Amino acid sequence: MKTKNIQKLFLIALSVFLFTSCKKEADNIFNMFTDVTVTYNNSDPRCVTDYKLVNDKDEVWIDFTINSAKEDMFSYVVETSAGTQQPTRITTPITDGTKRRTFSNIIKMTMNRDGKSSFRVYALNEKGIYIGDGYKKVTVEVNPSFMIYANRDIYLPDTVGKVLPSFFSLSDATSYSYSNGAANSGKIDFGIYRTMYLDAQRVTQYAINLYNTSAPSTTFPIYDVSTWQKRLTKFSAPVASQGTVFLTGAISGSTVEALAKARTINLNNTVATTAAAGLAANSAVFFLTPEGKYGMMLVNQVTADINKKPYINVSIKVQR
Repeated sequence: MKTKNIQKLFLIALSVFLFTSCKKEADNIFNMFTDVTVTYNNSDPRCVTDYKLVNDKDEVWIDFTINSAKEDMFSYVVETSAGTQQPTRITTPITDGTKRRTFSNIIKMTMNRDGKSSFRVYALNEKGIYIGDGYKKVTVEVNPSFMIYANRDIYLPDTVGKVLPSFFSLSDATSYSYSNGAANSGKIDFGIYRTMYLDAQRVTQYAINLYNTSAPSTTFPIYDVSTWQKRLTKFSAPVASQGTVFLTGAISGSTVEALAKARTINLNNTVATTAAAGLAANSAVFFLTPEGKYGMMLVNQVTADINKKPYINVSIKVQR
């Protein structure tokens, strides 16, 4: 019995020895690429060396020097990370053979995205394999340049009680009814209404339009706004399929302005005759306020509440 126990102990000890002798320490990513270093230089007031706070449309420079101690660099990559989007990467070859161990360049950018954007520069070898970034990045933060108002409800007008909030202020994202609209008319940019029609299958449909209070009285004659204070906000016709543009394209005051200026903004009221051409889900209207601020209003959905009262839900981005 003692012999068997000794044999068991010997086998256990041998197994432990073999396991420990074969075990290899895993590579640590934080010390695998120390041969490459990146320095962000402060050669100009526009340079970012770590963190920089700027305004929309400001120019920012990334003046960098990348060094590789042991391996030639054949290209470098500038990676940009911003918001929830996937990082973007731009690869540039290093064509000068004398600069494969030390390379410098200045990247000049005009910032047009609110919030923080991070940048890092890393090197690739001849095979296009990552060899290091010096474990460094720089961050540029753009001050807020536009206001965003999400998920605001605007009701279709009721012609009897006149208490549903069918008017809207783009400056404070507040809805007003006809009953309290006169007292707040200096804030109101538009109201909405709908017209009924029959489609090709003889099914009843509704085209939803908007109008400012300077529109002709015949636009929606049920509500008399002739004595109201007028705001001359101008609008584009509704543009379909704008959800992605609103989310990923309108990312600063300057990009909102560029998107708006690409449309004709000259309407006091929209004139759609079909549901699809009017204020439909995923459509947008671009606008210009009397104060000279450009904006974009996205229709998230056209629906009705628990009492079957129809309304549209919108989100708005407007320049500060």
